[in-house]
Amino acid sequence: MVTKDIICITCPQGCIIKVSGDPAKGEIASCEGFKCPRGKKYAENEFVHPVRILTSSVKVEGASVPLVAVRTSAPIPKEMLLSAMEEVKKITVTAPLTPGDVIVENFMGTGTDLVASGSIE
Repeated sequence: MVTKDIICITCPQGCIIKVSGDPAKGEIASCEGFKCPRGKKYAENEFVHPVRILTSSVKVEGASVPLVAVRTSAPIPKEMLLSAMEEVKKITVTAPLTPGDVIVENFMGTGTDLVASGSIE
């Protein structure tokens, strides 16, 4: 059995939630220290399958600046972040771009898109 202290980020209270169980099997034996249902759900998800929004920048051709900010349109599995960054390094886009423009659809098979979060003229 594994026990982790998870700091909840769903609101400013920052509850320290203690979760015990077997994350590999997706089993949670106990969850203590949350002050709201959102905190409990967050801690259980973070314990079993943590996800993050990837933020980075990609190279730009045909613009006065060399890079544009990008992010995933939804969270991707945390264990994919390093390999995702390796893929981001390979990407070059051309100007113009506006926030929300899709750079890569279904980025790395995650079902989420890599989108521009900055604009380039």
